[in-house]
Amino acid sequence: MFGFIRKMWWFISKNKRYYIAIFLIGVILALTLLIPADIIGDFTDKVSKKTLTRDYLINHIVVKAILSAILIYLVTTTRRFIQVRLRVKLFYALQVRYMENILSQDAVFFEKYQSGDLLARALGDVKNVNFSAGNRLLNMIYELTVIIAYVISMAIINPLLTLYSVLPLSLIFVVNFVLKLKVKKNWKEVREASSAMSNVILESITNVRTIRAFSKEKENYRKNMEYSKKTYEIEKKNLFVNVSFQPIFQSIIAISVLIAYFYAVHKIPGNEEFTIAKFVKFMIYLNSLASPFRNIGNMLSNFYQSIISLDRLNEIYDAKSVIVDKPNAIELDHIDTIEFNNISFKYPDNDEYVIKGINLKLNKGQTLGIVGKTGAGKSTLIRQLMRQFPIDSGELLINGISINDYTKESVRRNIAYCPQEHILFTRSVIRNVELGTTIDYELNDVYDSIKAADFEKDIEALPEGLDTIVGEYGVTLSGGQKQRLSIARAFMKNAPLLILDDSLSAVDGKTESNIINNIDQTRKNKTNIIIAHRLSAVMNADHIIVLDNGAISEEGTHEELMNKHGWYSELFKHQLMTKEEESHE
Repeated sequence: MFGFIRKMWWFISKNKRYYIAIFLIGVILALTLLIPADIIGDFTDKVSKKTLTRDYLINHIVVKAILSAILIYLVTTTRRFIQVRLRVKLFYALQVRYMENILSQDAVFFEKYQSGDLLARALGDVKNVNFSAGNRLLNMIYELTVIIAYVISMAIINPLLTLYSVLPLSLIFVVNFVLKLKVKKNWKEVREASSAMSNVILESITNVRTIRAFSKEKENYRKNMEYSKKTYEIEKKNLFVNVSFQPIFQSIIAISVLIAYFYAVHKIPGNEEFTIAKFVKFMIYLNSLASPFRNIGNMLSNFYQSIISLDRLNEIYDAKSVIVDKPNAIELDHIDTIEFNNISFKYPDNDEYVIKGINLKLNKGQTLGIVGKTGAGKSTLIRQLMRQFPIDSGELLINGISINDYTKESVRRNIAYCPQEHILFTRSVIRNVELGTTIDYELNDVYDSIKAADFEKDIEALPEGLDTIVGEYGVTLSGGQKQRLSIARAFMKNAPLLILDDSLSAVDGKTESNIINNIDQTRKNKTNIIIAHRLSAVMNADHIIVLDNGAISEEGTHEELMNKHGWYSELFKHQLMTKEEESHE
């Protein structure tokens, strides 16, 4: 429990007034719960002595019982109200902290954690921790307070009998130790299995069209069932542990009750101090211990589960971004030059360099074309500009200053990036385009961006024009439409640097030509980087580099590369011949 409190101290310390209030109200409630036993004891004493009168019954016992019932109701309601409010506040804090930390991470983090795993933690583990820190923890403290109140009241009546009755309760510590080990081990397996299952389910939903296209529904169904069954079996084993241990707490109380009865048989007869009335009162207190012990037994296993869930959340909370701004980092507000000085890079946990000794300079207003075979390192090279990974060796300069001296947010703010994976959101066309800007804009700006991406002709075909919902991941659009809508979003940002990472692969030759011409016209004084497999997309670039196995094998203008009769020249001729053959057909 103390370990859990320590890990949750970031929230508890900020909201200690709630916790203190709930604790104090719990103490009042625990003391109030002693009143019914006192009333019954008083009633039993009057009856045994034959001194009970109607006036005493009404004026003392009945009135006292009614007032205690009202007090218990008011105190319980107040406690629950504050506790629910605290739990809602905690849930919000857990979710916000979780999302803020995920959104601040770099590419290294997302290579380690899969989407389904992160989703399982955000839903299942956050919910479990929230209920424990905002409910179970406080309830366990309250139940312990009730137990202490009952035990003290029992000791006032008969210290020796209290000692005998409480001795079996020491077994609870043994049970608690064994339960803790088993539950934590099983629940860790449960959450890991749940994360694996979430990954498979999310993968199936995301790629449902591909699964159907290859008629893999049955295989995918079997895969989902396999992971679901594995999770079910682990959950069943965990449930068996909970069911096996929880009754033990009540059984221990039953032993204490038996001890009390045996003691009473030998001590009550002829004992003027330990009367029947006091024994009845004592037994009410003792039997009342069954409820808090049963509640603690039920909560302990769940509480230990939440410790595992908290550890899983702390993995995310404690994850640090690899790319961290320097204390004196400056803001980047324009881009005049970009310079790669002997840049080399390899991915984490990879021994081989993906890009090697890149030397390159790009001035404002120029367009750079990057081509090469698949896996040559084209996307990896421009990801260095996005500050997605730390640079292993060499230096990347913007305006003559190391990119590491700028804040990463300001660097990314000055780049309009259109990646290979065209991620669209489940919202309208216009809402997807406006994501490209954080400043105030006019509707004409949206139309200009759509026109520059040659998406204007598609608007008329959409059911509701700009207000058409594109569906999850743009499922209602074709591949070319998704690419052009993503390009429109990049145009909308109107950043000093535009990067198109193989963003023209799904469009036809005429559309590609229109987009390239629009880039030349609308971005004359801005810098552009175009990665492409079709060389027609980069032939008008000011400078073209050919990457081969991470290194620059050829570079120059289109004419210079054609005169070298190397890989670029051969591929261009091949693509030109293919294009002519297709046009004849």
